[in-house]
Amino acid sequence: MKDSLPAVLELYEKLKPKLGEEEARALLEFVEASVERKAATKEDLQQTELTLRDELRRIDQALRDELRRIDQALRAEIHQLDQKIEATKADLIKWTFGFWVGNVAVLSGIMFALLRAFVGK
Repeated sequence: MKDSLPAVLELYEKLKPKLGEEEARALLEFVEASVERKAATKEDLQQTELTLRDELRRIDQALRDELRRIDQALRAEIHQLDQKIEATKADLIKWTFGFWVGNVAVLSGIMFALLRAFVGK
């Protein structure tokens, strides 16, 4: 038992009258040994830190790879949408041109008919 720990000594002094000297010492030694076995050492903490850092690197790389795949898929989808928009734009221009040609033809016909009706009299 470590004599430098006042709390342990105080506990020993309190347990000694109730349990007896030998039993109190044995109980405190058992508790102290259990605590020391379960306490993390500096090396344990360093090893855990290294393991966590490695795992974080692997996760980071996996996420970056996944983001690259998603980015490529999105770029392909955007390219397809751009092509569809261009095709739709060309169709729209074609139909708009046809609409105006048709309107001009109809209005020309109406004007020709009106001119013939009024000028011809």
